[in-house]
Order: sequence, then C-alpha cells, then structure tokens
Amino acid sequence: MARILLTGATGFLGGAVLHQALSRRDGDEWVCLVRCADVEQGHQRLAARLSRFTDLFTAHRLARTVTIVPGDFTRADQDADPRLDGVTHILHLAADTSYRGEERVFRTNHLGTLALARRTRSMPKLQRFLHVGTAMSCGADAPSLVREALPHPEDRHLVAYTASKAAAETSLAAEFADLPLVVARPSIVVGHSTLGAAPSSSILWLVRAADRLRLLPTETRTGIDIVPVDWAAAALLALLRKPGLAHSLYHVSAGEESLTRWPDLFRAFEAADPEGGPRHVDRFDFADRAALRERFAATFGLDTALKHAMLRATRAYYMFCALDFTFANDRLRAEGIAAPPALPDYLGTCLASSSEIVEQFVDDLEMFTGSATAEPLPLTATA
Repeated sequence: MARILLTGATGFLGGAVLHQALSRRDGDEWVCLVRCADVEQGHQRLAARLSRFTDLFTAHRLARTVTIVPGDFTRADQDADPRLDGVTHILHLAADTSYRGEERVFRTNHLGTLALARRTRSMPKLQRFLHVGTAMSCGADAPSLVREALPHPEDRHLVAYTASKAAAETSLAAEFADLPLVVARPSIVVGHSTLGAAPSSSILWLVRAADRLRLLPTETRTGIDIVPVDWAAAALLALLRKPGLAHSLYHVSAGEESLTRWPDLFRAFEAADPEGGPRHVDRFDFADRAALRERFAATFGLDTALKHAMLRATRAYYMFCALDFTFANDRLRAEGIAAPPALPDYLGTCLASSSEIVEQFVDDLEMFTGSATAEPLPLTATA
C-alpha cells in the first residue's frame, strides 16, 4: 500500500486524478495538502471538485476517505505534520497559473516547489516524486516537433508561468539529484472524453471561440496538441505508480498520432453544429492586434469587462497556437500508455454539455485577473 501526497487536488487535473484514484479502491492512502482553515473545510473543498466528476453523494463519500493536511506547499519545508513523514509517493500538481504577478508566479512555482522538495528530506520512505510541469518548458523557439529535454537558461519564454516551471525543473535537477524525481509535462488539457465540459470548461471556450471567430494565427492545415483530462489523469497515475520507468522526463501529450489538426476540428464542429455552415477560416498575422480585436468585437461584442478580459485571453492563447508545436510522446507510449483520443473524437460530447462561450470563459477568468493556484496550466498562454 502506498501513501501518496497530492498537491493541487482542488484543480481540474488534480480532481480528475483524485477521482480516478479513489474510484479504483486499490488500498492506496491519499494525503492531500489543501489550503483550508481546518480538515472539515478541506473535505468540503475536495467534495466540491469531485462532484464535477460524479454525483454529490459519491463525491462527499470519496472526499472522506482522504487524509487532509491543511497547509501550503510553498511552506512545506516548515510543516512538521507527522502525517507527511510516511509518504511513499508525491504527485505535485499545484501551481500559480495566473498571467499576472510575475514575481508571485515565480515565487510560487519555482521557490515553492523547492520548499516541497526540501520537506522530502524527512520522508525516508519516498519512492517517487512526480513533478508536473508544462510542455511549454521548452521555450518559444523549440522545433515544431518538441522532444523531451532539460530546459536551458537561455530559452525564450512568452509568459512568466512557463519560465517559472522551467526554472523549477532546472533547480530540482541541480539541487535534488538524490530525489527519486520524475517530471511529467502535460500539453493542453481540454474537456473530458466522456463527461465533456461538465468537469471544467477551461480552454474549451477558446476552441469554440476560434470556431466562432473563423480566425487563426496559423495555417489551418496545422494542429494543436490537446488531450482530455481523464486520459491525462490516467497517464499521471501510471507514471506515479509504475516501477522502473525508463526515463525521468515525459510529455503527457497527444504527439503526432493524436494531434488535433485544425481541419479535422472544424469538420467536427460542422458535424456537431450543421446550422453554423461550412467553416471557412481566415489566417491573420498575430502581430496585427487590430484584426483580432475587430473580428472579436463583431462576433462577441466588447460591451462588458468580461468580454474585454476574454479578448486578452484569446490573444494570449493564440500567441501559443501560432507556435504550432507538437509534443512527442514516444517515451510515454513506450511505457504502455495508450494514445489519447483527439479532440474531434469527443468534441460533440463537450459541446452537448456546454453553456455559452462567454460563460465558459469564466472558468479561466481568474488566471487573467488575479491569483489562480491550482494544477499547472497545460500549454499556458497556453492554459
């Protein structure tokens, strides 16, 4: 029986991981480090997240099986709670995914992760520390097919989030070489392959907005590396518990085989929404801010603060779409993990459980207006 410490359990990916793990009833003990006033509040927060994946009764029942340790991973090295001493596995998902507050993001994601690593010195039974980063740790100048490699200090990053995650990887490798460390880098996590948008609309709103705008900052023949949250959660659990991994760094990504190609995606939109007619998509130069603003205003309007925030978020995500990266997943597949479904395969399920696009954007609003400490934003600005 393993004793697993999970950070970021109240986030989208963290909730998916916890729901899958607890539903298996395999005897593992899950310990969640949760920002909360007391254990009861911690259980309530977990139940609220788990209820996105199951009924409310089951969510509360599953939450009660988790050991709650009130705390903050960024101060874990000061946490003497003895329940952490017997941990055998760590799945570190928590991060600040905000696009604001560069210093705070760096302090949380880089220095905070090192604080958690220091706490492992008091965990004599630790067998694996799975640190979840982001596929965009590669920086903005990587080749179109990105393979797993350690970050370089000279890599150019478009946002502080990806820079902070790359810095965390670099420091962990340099300062904690004795840890049983494995790094997993998810690409863009969108929807759930069977529950659709019910667990979260994060980033799904952007895909829908691109369809509605009929505008892309890249050639329409290119693609975008997207995976569903349930598949990503299963892959992380496999990397966490499988003994004898061949590598210490893995992309949790669609790869070339399951890459969501824009033509396939727009055909899926046409099939799910035939009244929208054929999708004739225009390309624009990302540097042309006026073109995106004009199309956005004509499509959604700019009459509220929420829509202005959505325009900024769209521009930020489009900045990453323009890179046209595919993240190789050969290493992950070699560990026996099946390829994920491509977004067009489950898009209809997502749309059937969707609200209006602007309403769905609210799931990501906090990232553009304040702090959002949760699981890593998969290809952030990507999220």
